[in-house]
Amino acid sequence: MDRSLSPNRWHFVFAAAAYFFVAVIAAPVFAASPSIFMEQQTNRPGADYRVLTAGKEGPRYCASACSADTQCRAWTYVRSGNEGPDAKCHLKLDVPHAQATPCCISGVAVGSSTPGRVRGY
Repeated sequence: MDRSLSPNRWHFVFAAAAYFFVAVIAAPVFAASPSIFMEQQTNRPGADYRVLTAGKEGPRYCASACSADTQCRAWTYVRSGNEGPDAKCHLKLDVPHAQATPCCISGVAVGSSTPGRVRGY
């Protein structure tokens, strides 16, 4: 009795393994760490509606806070020592023009699955 896999069964086994990898192993990793584009040494002054004290995550905290807020269209992380002893996150209602400066890291919220939310430019 031949116990080897026929071509049809081989394809099925491969497809099942690939599905398992994507559905169970890879998907939670990608969902937990979305791609975040950061504009190094960039400030986007103006249009602030909320200022938060940044946590240990630094600019990733700002990006996460912006992503979680449906009003937020852009954000700027201001390094500690520029606006007091703590680093700050400025969440923005609009996407102001970028200015080069070593104090800050900025980002623009692009794409969203939230209904009614217009993001980016």
